[in-house]
Amino acid sequence: MTLMKDAPLPTFGKSIRSVLVGSIKEAMQLYGIDVQEEPQVVCKNMMICGDYLAGIRISGDSFQGAVTLAMDRNITKGIAEKIFAGTQAKSDDSMLCDIVGEVCNQITGVIQRKMGVLGCRIQVSAQMTAQTAQAFDSGAEPNEWLMTPFLLSSGRGVLSFGFEGSLSLSDEEAPEDLSDARNITFF
Repeated sequence: MTLMKDAPLPTFGKSIRSVLVGSIKEAMQLYGIDVQEEPQVVCKNMMICGDYLAGIRISGDSFQGAVTLAMDRNITKGIAEKIFAGTQAKSDDSMLCDIVGEVCNQITGVIQRKMGVLGCRIQVSAQMTAQTAQAFDSGAEPNEWLMTPFLLSSGRGVLSFGFEGSLSLSDEEAPEDLSDARNITFF
């Protein structure tokens, strides 16, 4: 288990936090999976918490960054069973890692669409996957990452978003102070 101890910071406004949560829920609905939200937290370093990792580099007119997704084995196997319903799917680590990559693609696509509606055009790279943090290169080295943990009936996942530069959304309010958010324990 990894304990996130960094104090939440008011870097990410309400709009981007809402976009991330909504994107996770919308993408998981494709698999008929309900998502339970957990409090978001901002960390100085991205923490990869899960058995399988995927990431997509993103960029815009005035920023570059990454969206990463970590999911535990149980969630990933559950999604694989839904994808291959009625057939015996080979659930080796390589295939499960690829499934997390596909889910990351879908979530990032929803983020791209939702942020476009808010006036922020995003370009995305091809996704990459890994099973260890050491084998994972998210590209940008943001000073802060917004960690969005979520629960499913079969386990836990964490979507992370970080960027360097300036990101402005057409309906962004003043950043909300998250200093009272609790620490979060991951698997």
